[in-house]
Amino acid sequence: AQAAQATPERDTPMPVAGGTRPQAGRSAPAQTGLQNTVQPLWTFRCEDEIRSKPAVLDGTVYVGAYDNNLYALNANDGVFRWKYPATDGIASSPAVFKNDVYIGSVDQHLYSINRHTGKLQWRFETKGAVYSSPMAEFEYVFFGSDDAHLYAVNINTALELWKAQAHAPVRSSPLVTDKYVYFGTEGGYVFCMDMRGETVWQFQAKRAVTSSPTASEDMVFVGSMDGTVYALDANSGWAIWRTRTGRPVISSPVVVDDVVYIGSADGKLYALDVFSGRQLWVYQTDGQVSSSPAVLLDTEAAYFGSTDGYVYSVSLKRGKLRWRYKTGGYVISSPVIADNIVFIGSSDHHFYALPA
Repeated sequence: AQAAQATPERDTPMPVAGGTRPQAGRSAPAQTGLQNTVQPLWTFRCEDEIRSKPAVLDGTVYVGAYDNNLYALNANDGVFRWKYPATDGIASSPAVFKNDVYIGSVDQHLYSINRHTGKLQWRFETKGAVYSSPMAEFEYVFFGSDDAHLYAVNINTALELWKAQAHAPVRSSPLVTDKYVYFGTEGGYVFCMDMRGETVWQFQAKRAVTSSPTASEDMVFVGSMDGTVYALDANSGWAIWRTRTGRPVISSPVVVDDVVYIGSADGKLYALDVFSGRQLWVYQTDGQVSSSPAVLLDTEAAYFGSTDGYVYSVSLKRGKLRWRYKTGGYVISSPVIADNIVFIGSSDHHFYALPA
């Protein structure tokens, strides 16, 4: 059945990642009067949880859900355009490149789908679930698989250019630059590979690197399940600094104006100095922040979700709450911002468009 628009009930019990309630005694955000001061511009109901980040291009927002579908919706009003069914859940985030959308599925395939019509162009089979979100550059799409490889596939022919052995599942999404591809593995390594799939360097964290790398100032930033945020030299892999958080870091960093913003399972969003890793401020939520933040300079704010069920907007300068919006489930999806609209999904099966 075609998905319909709906507004979720506000009193839905909130499931918590890992099955545990937040620790008692955590301070709630100070300015609770700001909660739900924003209302969705629109919502769209899927048939299962939305765990991944959407993509927006040319007035269309693309959303993957655990109901096995990739949806295309009008960005301005949420009207359904088309959906494409995979054969298992979609945890990967879509990548839009030229005329196609690329998405990975737990069914072990990467799909190329025409972004205008929703018709399948091709699908590429791996030997493991594809949680890694693809990155398309230079006529190739790069992505990881639970079969312990990173793949480079030609977007026109669907032929494999190369696959690189990573020795552990790759759920991190690759960062592709002019010369190198950076990604993390569940074995705790960060790899830098050249465009032939040859290893340039590797760095070992203490636990899995599910977080996806970001680059700035010749440095690569990434989080690890060991609770640490790392800044690595982009050319050598040497650790320039490392900053510990209280719990595992699944969130992927974003770097804006010499500040690294990243979430942690300790419930905090961190703002760190890009050159030293020094903590500039933190914002505490009542859940885990697995969501990767998005930054909008127009509003001078960062946006992210928490397993406490809220979508947050906090100021860049001091991390003060601007607003928070309560969904009907935990929010591990990451936001995308386009035209001053924050697009984000929730485990309550709803996709939200919120005014920034």
